[in-house]
Amino acid sequence: MTRAAAHVLLVDDHPKALEVFELRLKGLGHRVTIANNGEVAIGVVERDRPDLVVLDVTMPEMNGYQACRAIKRIDPAIAVIILTAKTEAADRFWASQSGADEFLNKPIDPALLVQKIEALLGKSS
Repeated sequence: MTRAAAHVLLVDDHPKALEVFELRLKGLGHRVTIANNGEVAIGVVERDRPDLVVLDVTMPEMNGYQACRAIKRIDPAIAVIILTAKTEAADRFWASQSGADEFLNKPIDPALLVQKIEALLGKSS
């Protein structure tokens, strides 16, 4: 069973892209924080230890793989879902190497992302 009121951190340099996910997750009772880059996300993780992070790969300064590695160093128990428009096999490899728990291609159906989030949160409860 999924934990009630889990904290989910959504990270993308285009926050509008995450608006639908934010609304869905809040509708399910989760607390949602938005970060617009990897550095901000790491700060949130250090301060607030979210239960799960949804992380875009392509961001300036620090890509999603780098941010994922940093998040997992802070707390390996935090689940991370990497989202990307990249479709090469190497991208799955780098997501796995960075410690990501799930890798999903964009465009992503909001219902599928919510399903993956709920599944990962259920694993950790």
